[in-house]
Amino acid sequence: MTRILFQNQSLNSTAESKQTSSKIFSDRDILKKRSQQYMNVIKGIDTELLTETQGKEALMEKIYKEFGTAELANLPLGILAKCFLGHPHEVHTLDLSAHQIIKHYKIGESLPGHFEKARMLAKHNAYAFVEVFKDKLILIREDGTAAKL
Repeated sequence: MTRILFQNQSLNSTAESKQTSSKIFSDRDILKKRSQQYMNVIKGIDTELLTETQGKEALMEKIYKEFGTAELANLPLGILAKCFLGHPHEVHTLDLSAHQIIKHYKIGESLPGHFEKARMLAKHNAYAFVEVFKDKLILIREDGTAAKL
């Protein structure tokens, strides 16, 4: 399966590669049920101590495995979830577009661009967390099922 486009490819090759790439992240694929292991990893962000290297590397490896890719371009921009550290913390982000930064946000503190529109959904009890893509939000329920917004 071709994931990388080279500048010297013919137009036919480029078109085939784009079709292959779009299959990887079709809505059907993005909406597949998330594994229990992935759910546990994301829900455990508040409870597990992540050092600058080992913990974050293991976390990223599990995320890559869930999405079947090691390319950041094919992953969500990040994940937004309710924060359980207690008052005044409200939500936390796992920002995959900015070198895997995990940040906990306090009530009323502004979130980066794409994350702000997911804030109310992430706080809602119907969802375990929200995967934030460039052009869509994927709502993940406690059982791992996904819905597109």
